[in-house]
Amino acid sequence: MNPSPDRRPFLLRFSLSVLSGLMLGFSFPPSPFGVLACAGLVPLLIVLADVRTTRKALGYSYVAFVVFHLITLNWTGGYAHGHDAYMMIAGAVTIVLHPLFYFIPIYLYLIVRRNLGDWPALVALPLLWVSYEYSHTLSEWSFPWLTIGNSQTYNLPGIQYISITGVFGLSLWILVLNVLLFVLYSRLAREGRRQFSVSSAALALGILLVYAIPRVYGSFVLSEADTPRGERSGSNAGQITVGMIQPNLDPWDKWSVNGYQTVTSYLRMTDSLRQTACRAKPDLVLWPETAIPFFILTDANRMSLQDLRSRIDSIGVPVLTGFPHAVFYADSTQAPPSAKRSRMTGLRYDTFNAAALIQPGVDEIPWYGKMKMVPFAERVPYADMFHFGDFLRWDVGIGGWQIGKDSTVFVERRTGARFSTVICYESTYPAFVSDFVRKGAEFIAIITIDSWWAKMSGAYQHKQYAILRAVENRRWIARCAVGGISCFIDPYGRVYDETELLSGAVLCKTIGRSTELTPYTRYGDWLAQACCWLAGAFCAAALGQRFLTKNRERQWQST
Repeated sequence: MNPSPDRRPFLLRFSLSVLSGLMLGFSFPPSPFGVLACAGLVPLLIVLADVRTTRKALGYSYVAFVVFHLITLNWTGGYAHGHDAYMMIAGAVTIVLHPLFYFIPIYLYLIVRRNLGDWPALVALPLLWVSYEYSHTLSEWSFPWLTIGNSQTYNLPGIQYISITGVFGLSLWILVLNVLLFVLYSRLAREGRRQFSVSSAALALGILLVYAIPRVYGSFVLSEADTPRGERSGSNAGQITVGMIQPNLDPWDKWSVNGYQTVTSYLRMTDSLRQTACRAKPDLVLWPETAIPFFILTDANRMSLQDLRSRIDSIGVPVLTGFPHAVFYADSTQAPPSAKRSRMTGLRYDTFNAAALIQPGVDEIPWYGKMKMVPFAERVPYADMFHFGDFLRWDVGIGGWQIGKDSTVFVERRTGARFSTVICYESTYPAFVSDFVRKGAEFIAIITIDSWWAKMSGAYQHKQYAILRAVENRRWIARCAVGGISCFIDPYGRVYDETELLSGAVLCKTIGRSTELTPYTRYGDWLAQACCWLAGAFCAAALGQRFLTKNRERQWQST
């Protein structure tokens, strides 16, 4: 199947690598051309089949994935605003260094190909890739933003089966299509100008079927969802009316202005919901991530908390709000190594990017601490081990968060509705979000900021990824952002009342609650885990074959 080694000139191989990066990059939101991902690796596979050494193969792979990152992650440095030097440096480092993670599946593919041959390697490649993506969701170094299945969010019929497989089912489907298209290309290149063979025609037909089957299945699911029975299946626990506040405050300035003025503006917009977006009083109102920009639950801010509770009592609506939370350690020996130290009291303390549910007439204020952090931007990975790196943080007071302890499910007392909130980046973790649903969440709230990056692609990508979480768990999602994009997403991924970026808005919608669990919610990343086992078997076979080959060579040399 391979052309002769290094047959193509450098410029052509380089151009093919760049083409792969361009196709992968423009398959991701906000580009609607997710279909490009289904062939995006083919040019790179052509290059990998053409080069002789591992060093060259990894070099061309790096070119492809740097281009991919330049397109998809150009927003990470906050260059549209230029407010934070550390943020800009971290964004550039991410674009330059994160492509190195893709050496893992590529290098393993090369090992399998070298020891077992072309066909086993091509069979193994989708398994190796999905295994890598799954592993990249597990540690504090994790970064699932570029899971290749995330490219398919505009293809609603084609993603409905992820309620069974999760997003890694999309990744596996995309990789299988890439491999099949590469095999078809290799056949056609070998046949040249000869007549299109029956086997090639059969392969082309098979590729069309693999591409079409998810869309056919999804079209059937969506048609069923439009029936009254389908609607009931998505809201079998009743309904709840949710309001959302999008104030469009500057995410940098709010940390330096009077915090309670900010809270007062949220209260005023909440009180106006009945006259604007809602026909009646909502059952719940969402405020976005760190809407309250100070430690309102600490003793030092007891009076501010009492005033806030009094105002919420008078409005008569429960409020879920994001806020920073501080936990002080009376015994410093109980503090983790990454804990901060108060300059005023000398006490050790941790800060959490948190959310709390404040309900009229209810004394208890349950809170949830964010558990999945953006590496370096929010927390140095394994900070308890590398706490000397605590200086690596944004200048806006939101770095160095501690990791939350548990996935909290909130209960709205009047309706009995059970729901979870995931904070910003957490919504990119499929199994993590499903854990809330498995614990009883009947719908999901996402609170975020997203206006750090103005109208660059990051906010659009983040909103689109929420569609996958809705479909995986068949849950309504209410997504509330400081400056957009806020919206509601139904259990089939359809978006309602989407707001514009960098605008103020109030939203209100009655959404369904559900207690039913999808296969994915029940069993999690079973498909990705199966890929890990199968990929491990291929790697073990390749290493075993390598050992046998070297052993035979030694025996031959000894004779």
